[in-house]
Amino acid sequence: MIIKIKAPIVLFYINIIIFILPIFTLKVNSETKIIAKSGDTLLKISNQYGVSLKQLMYKNNFNDATKIIEGKVIIIPDIDINKYKNNEYLTYKVIKGDTLYKIARDHNVSLNDIISINNLQNDSYLKLNQIILLPKGATPKEIISIENIKVASKKVFYHQTAKTEDLSTIAYVHKIPIEQVKTLNKLNDPIKIKPNIKLKLRKYKPSKWIKYGSLIVDWSDWTYFDGNYIAQSKTKKNKAFYLALSCKKRALNNTLNNSYWTSWYFPETDFEFKLINDFCDQDFNF
Repeated sequence: MIIKIKAPIVLFYINIIIFILPIFTLKVNSETKIIAKSGDTLLKISNQYGVSLKQLMYKNNFNDATKIIEGKVIIIPDIDINKYKNNEYLTYKVIKGDTLYKIARDHNVSLNDIISINNLQNDSYLKLNQIILLPKGATPKEIISIENIKVASKKVFYHQTAKTEDLSTIAYVHKIPIEQVKTLNKLNDPIKIKPNIKLKLRKYKPSKWIKYGSLIVDWSDWTYFDGNYIAQSKTKKNKAFYLALSCKKRALNNTLNNSYWTSWYFPETDFEFKLINDFCDQDFNF
């Protein structure tokens, strides 16, 4: 009789152990594996799951955060999210002519740091539009030249002078006749324009607000200023601010912080990359 009672008790405890064991196993080995969906990249998954892009790239042995990885098994590491927040590193999008040495030099950071952060080799081949992680303290050099404008100049409606500038140079930079600048701004025949003067470059167009993620940008308000481009923008909550782009640095700035400009920062979200690409690289009219 006693033996018959013990058997169910033993089975009861065995079932409890079997039930609890997976819980402890999950805590020890809590890495998650997912199947990448259509359009997924490591950058997108990093933002979606709130994990460090560096950790994600290292864990899955990838060195291109923007490559489409649909159908691949991706390991989501179990990490301290507070330790590896998305803003621990800045991101830089590779453009034509870039090398690891050039990126390090242009952003005042150590070449070894870039290699270590991105899990690369010293002679690693960089692909166009590849995302490179940079240390938080990276500061792009101020390099401004007429080559910066190219396609972007076609979208600019105003020129704000940062210093005394020649009118002929202003017209040349924006690829428009000098007489057009004189007529639109009712200028007699000046050779130089004083600082802090906003000049019309093209005929007025009605405002056209284009949505980029959480931002709405007035595409007809772009103003050239000292090598950069500024436009009126709004948040989803209709808060007005100014947005600045640098095509040379592939960086952004804004006045969301109490109307003061922040430090230049590199794009991290898909819509920020698209905004810079649309303005700096795409030849289109609206």
